[in-house]
Amino acid sequence: MSAIELQKKIDSFRFWDARVDFLNCNYFADEIELSFSIDDLKVIYRFIGCYKSLFDHVKGYDKLKPVREMTIPQLPYFLQDIEINEVIEDNIIFYTCKINMFPLNLEIWCKDIETYSSNNL
Repeated sequence: MSAIELQKKIDSFRFWDARVDFLNCNYFADEIELSFSIDDLKVIYRFIGCYKSLFDHVKGYDKLKPVREMTIPQLPYFLQDIEINEVIEDNIIFYTCKINMFPLNLEIWCKDIETYSSNNL
């Protein structure tokens, strides 16, 4: 799937301002999962075969307490923008994904991106 097609699929979930309820980095950062809910629809984006993953939290944002102690309604992370592109490095094609979920920004380079919703979980 091209980056343009993948961007359209990701945008089709109308993620803007959705609260992120789950972000997990697995298998030594080889897979990253991000989950959010909109009304009764739960959506998961899974980044597979990751080669670069940058998590950049706004330094001036006071979390007030450790995130692991927060309930989902207390989590301060809301999706603002997701930008998918492709890059070729060392003759390898990667998807690049920039996610603004203020106060956290992510940049992920991966081989594949899967999307799931409660309609197809």
